[in-house]
Amino acid sequence: MNPTRVFWRVAAALALSLSMGAAGSAPSSQEGSAQGSQAVSPQRSRADAQAFIDEATRKYNAGLTNSSRPGQTIVPAAGPNWAADLDTWVEYTFPASSGASCMNGTPYRMYYKVSSDAGMRDKVLVDFEGGGACWDFQSCRPDADTGAANPDGLPSGYIQGDGIVSKTALLLTSPVLEGNTFLVEAAARLLFGRGSGKLDDGWWGRLWQTTTAPETQKWTKVVFPYCTGDVSAGASFRSFNDPAAPDDATKTRYVNFNGLNNVRAAMKFLQDNKFTQSLSDRGYLQQLLVYGGSAGGYSAQFNYPMIRQALAGEKTRVALLNDSGPLLTAPVYGSGEIISPADLEKTPAAKFWQLASHTWGFFQQPLTADLRVPGHPEYAEQASGVIARWEKTTGKKVNITKAAGGDTGSFSTVLSNRYPNDRFGLTSFQQDQVISRFFFIGAQNAEVAGLEGSALRDAKLKLFQKEMDLVRGNLGPLPNFGYYMPWSRYLVIGSHVTTALTFAGTETSRAANMRDDGGRIQPAFDGDVGHFLNNLLSTNSLEAEPVLKEVGPEKAEPLNLAGVAGWLLSLFNVFG
Repeated sequence: MNPTRVFWRVAAALALSLSMGAAGSAPSSQEGSAQGSQAVSPQRSRADAQAFIDEATRKYNAGLTNSSRPGQTIVPAAGPNWAADLDTWVEYTFPASSGASCMNGTPYRMYYKVSSDAGMRDKVLVDFEGGGACWDFQSCRPDADTGAANPDGLPSGYIQGDGIVSKTALLLTSPVLEGNTFLVEAAARLLFGRGSGKLDDGWWGRLWQTTTAPETQKWTKVVFPYCTGDVSAGASFRSFNDPAAPDDATKTRYVNFNGLNNVRAAMKFLQDNKFTQSLSDRGYLQQLLVYGGSAGGYSAQFNYPMIRQALAGEKTRVALLNDSGPLLTAPVYGSGEIISPADLEKTPAAKFWQLASHTWGFFQQPLTADLRVPGHPEYAEQASGVIARWEKTTGKKVNITKAAGGDTGSFSTVLSNRYPNDRFGLTSFQQDQVISRFFFIGAQNAEVAGLEGSALRDAKLKLFQKEMDLVRGNLGPLPNFGYYMPWSRYLVIGSHVTTALTFAGTETSRAANMRDDGGRIQPAFDGDVGHFLNNLLSTNSLEAEPVLKEVGPEKAEPLNLAGVAGWLLSLFNVFG
């Protein structure tokens, strides 16, 4: 391997183990306190959004000097040749006319790597990059602490060589996507006292073995970088006034929450260029896994119906792995509606969902102006929010509002009912100190008001655990929606993202003949998150091999370097 690659692997291991990193750096309580203070700005038309994209792209292109990097492969002008450049990351930049863009209007890019293994080529992993979120003037600043990845757009050559990402090495260095090296395995041994092991026989390996190699590492891959701040669920063009100078129009920030439209444009590109047909003589994919971690976990679930519709055939085995993007269960209230303390006590994530769903345009419908632009019938589709997209794609009603008697758990229930033969999975540490910070920022929940430091962190974790009980209550009865929830892995991004870097540190076990949340008597389980992944990838029927529903017990950090360091860092509230 190139020495530069080795360096990045080691840097990723150390940085990921000792900081929360780009995968989910969370807002401070001071920044978060402004969450509910701004009304959501009025919806702007898709014509406005397209003009914003056109102008940002023009300026971006005018500033280019040399957009290529050594070893970089780009889709040729004539279009993709799926049989060329096997096992090589290929970049495609969407034209402004596609409606795809980053939040600042600059060009959006996707990457793919076609497998050279003929037996794996028609098995496809769709991966969504993680990296926080934003919703207002402060949180969408390029220098904001919220961790919304790439607010200034995506440079060409974003993915280099063997999959290390130039600005986000921490996010895509995962055993699910790419193989890990001896050095990463050594870091796992140093921190956790063991490596990830081999899933096929349960033997935990030796130091010179590389970490677990899931089959997906050999699959064809499509990767969506993240630059829209909306967990790839937005279709909303907004303007935010500077709170410090609300009447100064020159300081207004325009943000294109465009994640849904980027995926829509990508599916059109793949379909127009016969992506699935080119991978197999069958004309359809054998398997399809939609996957993402952190913000990418939400992206994977929110975009699942559209990706499935575009890429899966009748015989394709399809699965979802949402890693650390739990849809904390709460009804969504109207924009600006005051949520009662009693309702917040019952479902503490309600305030966050209220803000995010209305800012990102979950319920958005095309404006009259979007329907009347000559020559642009696509504007109506681009202006439709995630609820309308789901109902159109699945043919099912998605009730998540308080008024309709629903909640965000509907996103999981609809998937389970609409695709009964698919296998769905959510993974999350029970002590996830990143997601708990995002959902309970500021003082909107009485339980966290006035707290600081470790007391604030612990209060938010308590709210998070309460919400996760609601999530399991929602998923438990669903026969094809599993979950895997170990207790903690403090040193790796504050117990965030179970599949980041290594599967080590995600172990849990359960005795035989115990009843899971689905009411089933289960055999003994002793494994890690990699075993959960293999269960999702199983081609057996749900009757022959049910999805796993595993919850690890509360545990003290073990007496190894990770446990000791995690305990020391917790004293200083590093992850609080």
